[in-house]
Amino acid sequence: MADRILVIDDEAGIREGIKRGLTPQGYDVETAETGEQGLELFRKQPFDLVLIDVMMPGISGIDLIGEIHRIDPEAVCVIITGYATVEMAVRAIKEGAYDFLTKPFSVDDLLLVVQQGLERRRLSLEAKRLQRIEEEARRLQEEKARLEELDRAKMQFIRLVTHELQAPIAAIHTYLRLIQDGYVSAEQQKDIIDKCLARAQEQMKLINDLLQLGKVQTQLQEGNVDKINMEDILQDVVQKMRLQAFEKGLDFRLHIQPGPKIILGNRDHFTSVWTNLIGNAIKYTEKGFIEVTLKSEDGKLIGEVRDSGIGIPEADLKNLFQEFFRASNAKKSSRQGTGLGLAIVKRVVEAAGGEVWVISKEGEGSTFGFSVPLATQP
Repeated sequence: MADRILVIDDEAGIREGIKRGLTPQGYDVETAETGEQGLELFRKQPFDLVLIDVMMPGISGIDLIGEIHRIDPEAVCVIITGYATVEMAVRAIKEGAYDFLTKPFSVDDLLLVVQQGLERRRLSLEAKRLQRIEEEARRLQEEKARLEELDRAKMQFIRLVTHELQAPIAAIHTYLRLIQDGYVSAEQQKDIIDKCLARAQEQMKLINDLLQLGKVQTQLQEGNVDKINMEDILQDVVQKMRLQAFEKGLDFRLHIQPGPKIILGNRDHFTSVWTNLIGNAIKYTEKGFIEVTLKSEDGKLIGEVRDSGIGIPEADLKNLFQEFFRASNAKKSSRQGTGLGLAIVKRVVEAAGGEVWVISKEGEGSTFGFSVPLATQP
């Protein structure tokens, strides 16, 4: 395909002379006698190089350069002038001119400038093409690494799930075989059956948490969100869970500060966030208090659950929001858990554009918090 050249000059002799000089060389040449006509031609069809007279009625040649580059940044603009000055040259270069042709000029001078200008355009376009290829290759490499990481995480998750599901079933199976093989007396059978029921309850809790985790993940991927009132959600959860704290003799405190409470999210997901955080606080606190706070600050909604419970060892803090992870002192206690609740909290909050944190010291209680962006109010 022939290189396309546009000549914009108010002198008919210059326009026709350039066209006669370039056409035999295989160039496709169009002409315009004013800047406005030239700009209109350039808008309608692409040109590789534009030869522009610096002094024309209406829009000047130098002002035309910027308009052309707004349409095609890679178009090569060559200024034609009969009286080049330093000031004019500086201004033209600042506007993006590639070179100058000083009147009068020969066909050889014209061809040299045009050839060099078109070569510069080809090199620039090729550099951009290579840059796009490199960027695409980098993006594909990053995507490949991300998929490999997801695959590793999936396999790790499957191994963890398999282990967590096998352990209670293996225990139940062992207990039942002891009874079946006659190793357990009638008096001991009730205790063994109680242990089997406890293990079965652990299994049901784990399965329910896994189902909830899967449901949350699916819904997050679908991206269905609404404007939800976090204060209403928190009040509903507190109403259902406050009694558990009172039954343990805990002082339950709720602080909801004035201010906006609307966020973009899923009501069921944030119900699960509050249920897990408050439920864990009650579970791991034997005496003292549970304090729940909700406030808005700097365009964010902040929720915190503070307790005077067993706290968390420092070495465990970094892994606390991973699937199936339980703090070492929590595992030593008699309290059962699946290690999925905080993983659900983290996924829900981060999907809403927020973050989670924990401040804790073993034996001195914990504070779990999260922040999410407030929804734009009408």
